[in-house]
Amino acid sequence: MDGPRWVPVGKILKTHGIHGAVVVAPYGDTLARRRPGDRLFLQAPRGGVPRGLRIAEKRPLGAAWVIGFEGVEDLSAARRLVGLDVGVPEEDLDPLEDGEYYHHQLVGLAVVTEAGVPLGRVVGVMETKAHDLYAVATDSGREILLPAVEEIIKQIDVARGVMVVDPPEGLLDDL
Repeated sequence: MDGPRWVPVGKILKTHGIHGAVVVAPYGDTLARRRPGDRLFLQAPRGGVPRGLRIAEKRPLGAAWVIGFEGVEDLSAARRLVGLDVGVPEEDLDPLEDGEYYHHQLVGLAVVTEAGVPLGRVVGVMETKAHDLYAVATDSGREILLPAVEEIIKQIDVARGVMVVDPPEGLLDDL
């Protein structure tokens, strides 16, 4: 099936107030650039065509955003949105500088050491104040976290689907 590829940019965590607003945890910076009048798309847990909703209001709440959508005007309607991802069509994403990647581009990459030893696949990206962490499901069934720093992440080749790493000493001892 052809059509736009939808990219999650945040997750609706909970309702906010009684007038239909929700709290959205962002994935990266894309959500920060969306303004009232822009559309976000809600993806139902079982797939299907994403439902577009126009942003009526948006304000920061710590690291998250409080967003009110047109047509979602009460607590009951907002509750139905909790747990859903919000996204945008991939072509609506802002271009990145060389060496920058969207989370969805990293998830699924094969992770290998500089010596070519396969470790597993990237299954998630966690944002911290210092730097991102790449969650890697290892071939042995464990999960390791790799700091997204130059000393450890040596190469990312999205086209080939590979991330080359130099893991810190001791990280792979129990694998």
